[in-house]
Formats: sequence, C-alpha cells, structure tokens
Amino acid sequence: MLYFTVISIASLAITLGNFLADGVYTAGAFFLLLACTLAGVAAVIAVDGLFAFIVRRLPESWFAPEARLFTVSDREKKFYRRTRINVWKQYVPEWGCFTGFHKDRVRDPSSSAYIGRFLLESNYGVMGHIVGIFMGFAIAALPFLRPLTMALPIATVNAILNLLPTLILRANTPGLRAMYRRNLKRETRAKELTTV
Repeated sequence: MLYFTVISIASLAITLGNFLADGVYTAGAFFLLLACTLAGVAAVIAVDGLFAFIVRRLPESWFAPEARLFTVSDREKKFYRRTRINVWKQYVPEWGCFTGFHKDRVRDPSSSAYIGRFLLESNYGVMGHIVGIFMGFAIAALPFLRPLTMALPIATVNAILNLLPTLILRANTPGLRAMYRRNLKRETRAKELTTV
C-alpha cells in the first residue's frame, strides 16, 4: 500500500508541476499530462520487471549463499543499525510472490537448504533492485515524456523505491549467513555421527 501511495502522490505532483509550468490551464491539457506521467510510471515498472526477469535468468552460482559480491562489510552493518532499518522495514513491500519465494520471514531457520535458498533469492533480489535503480533512467528516451520534468522525477522515485528493498535485503544478509553456516556445521556433525 505504501508504494502505491508514494507512486500516486508522485504521479500527481509531477503532473501538477508540468501543468502549472505550461500555463495552459484546461482539463484536456491536465489529463494529457496525467496520461503521459502514468505511461512513464508504467514504462519504468516494465523496465524494472524486464531487468529483474533477465537477472533472475543468470547462473545461480553467481548468487550463491556465500558469494563474495554480496558480502556485507562491518561499515555497512553499522550504517544499517544507524538507519534503524528494523523499525521501518516492515512498511516496504516484499515481492517474493513473483518468484514463488517469500523473503518477509524465515519460515524454517533450522534448515541449511532453506536458508541457502533464502540467501540465493535475496542475492537475486539485491541485483535486480540495483539494476532497476539505474535502468529506470532509460525512460528518458521515451518521446512522450519530458526528460527533465517527467522522466527524471519518475526515475528518481523508482530509484528510491528500489533502494529501500536493496538496503533491507543487504541488512538481512549477515544474520542469514551466520544462520546458514551454523546449520551447515550442525548438519555435518549429525552426518558424521550417523556414519560412525
């Protein structure tokens, strides 16, 4: 609901800003600008979806639970603590339903296979959102959008809405990795005991 509200308010503000700047104050002019803005919003969502689809088709080995690319530094962990991410992350929607794997809650914390899959999906999500942050600016090439007063604000809102889940996924990574390693050790020990 939060994203829908933000997108709606931003779309209305962008439309209104362009309407007031044009100086042609007719209902037809307003609705034409609104249609262009909404088409721009639809285009940026399509771009996000397309690149998320492409990222999701990349080799799983690139996004493995322990992949170095997705390691979170101590400085980054401190940043997440300072932003009090655990307080506000509940308001950011989780779109795992599109991949069939929800990342809003760990449902099987004792299984290394489950936590490994959780980390894999999380890493895919991080990459998809990061690509979305930058590729959203490609809508500036659309002929029906004004580059500075429509495309740029739409792409900026898109970048912010992609950045928030990226931060959440990154903030969750260290805890998930620790859980994953603990589970692997426990499962390895259990196997050793049964083979003796």
